[in-house]
Amino acid sequence: MYDRELDELIRKENQHYLNVIDLIASTNAPPRFLRVNEDWGVAQCRNAEGLIERRPYAGMHNFDAIEALAARRGCELFGAEHCNVQPFSGSMANLAVYKALLKPGDKILSMSLMSGGHLTHGLKHHLVSDLYQVVHYGVDPETYLLDYDQIMSIGAEEKPQLIIAGYSAYPRAIDFGRFREIGDAVGAYVMADIAHIAGLVAAGLHQNPAEQGMVVTSSVEKTLRGIRGGFILCPAKLADKIDRGVFPGLQSSVGLGQIFASARLFFEASTEEYREYQRRVLQHARLMAEILRQRDIPLIADGTDTHMVLLNVGALGLTGKDAEQRLERIGILSNRNVTAFDPRPPSQASGLRIASNSVTARGFGAGEIELLAEWISDAILAPHWSRQMESDLRSRVASLVAKHRDSDTLNDLKL
Repeated sequence: MYDRELDELIRKENQHYLNVIDLIASTNAPPRFLRVNEDWGVAQCRNAEGLIERRPYAGMHNFDAIEALAARRGCELFGAEHCNVQPFSGSMANLAVYKALLKPGDKILSMSLMSGGHLTHGLKHHLVSDLYQVVHYGVDPETYLLDYDQIMSIGAEEKPQLIIAGYSAYPRAIDFGRFREIGDAVGAYVMADIAHIAGLVAAGLHQNPAEQGMVVTSSVEKTLRGIRGGFILCPAKLADKIDRGVFPGLQSSVGLGQIFASARLFFEASTEEYREYQRRVLQHARLMAEILRQRDIPLIADGTDTHMVLLNVGALGLTGKDAEQRLERIGILSNRNVTAFDPRPPSQASGLRIASNSVTARGFGAGEIELLAEWISDAILAPHWSRQMESDLRSRVASLVAKHRDSDTLNDLKL
């Protein structure tokens, strides 16, 4: 039976997305081979409980083989000793690690949400803060960079059982080696949440925490350019704890489609074409940051080493919500973001977060990235936002979008 209502909504969303420029850091445009289609066959509907070769279901030999392949490829890609590909998301991967390594009431040291941390790192109103004691570190008030000496000092005083490195709104490189030293000094596990930078790590463009013997969590749909899902990397000595933290500690059945997609993603991520994509992601983010800086838009941490750029629009008299809405009206998607020491509430915020991963996947070149950064600057710096300015910028954005509506440079596949 034809589902007219749902079909119309999906058609509208597809049309909408292909007619805008997506600069949201947590999204990407996955290649065709990762989109659910008829070639996947029963992988779209098969699911099972348990771990490899330890299922309470019959007929799981092929399922086991695919999951084992995905885990092996994850280990090879990141240089890890063990990989679990069952978490439904990066958030679930984080919760599984807490379940595996901590007891209720244990202490976690993480970056505060206001400085760039994630909800699952211990937001006051999140489940994590109900189960564990959470203390926070932040960034230097002048540079907005991590202060590793301060983190060491807090760790020595608080004696946490787990320290978290890796963030959702921090644009600079993370020294995972220093975190490893801090963890060793205070007797804590260290977990690296690389959800945002996993693609850069896989391509060798950012320090790899798996090589530091840390527990690593990630989603797959950001820079890594997969579809929804997550994974955990860890040393072999922690493999059993981590696996039991996922199942039966947190999740029940897992779908074969998710496992299949991770296996294929890890295979593609080992290619030179994929590494070239990640190099362009990094180059484009740095180019956007440079153009914005030249246009006198203040940047948090004065630039970027990753895919994301954080703008301090509050210093220009705008809220992050104002800037987000201006850009949306001209066909550019972004998101407001709190900044460290932000006087505004999260619903308004003083920051705006943009990123290069999706536009790079859709084939934008350096010249077009420059234009995009200039249009963003024009919209944000406009002293008096008018319908005429909105119409003019929207027309320019639409012309650029039209050139890339069917583009997907990775493996020459259409979006």
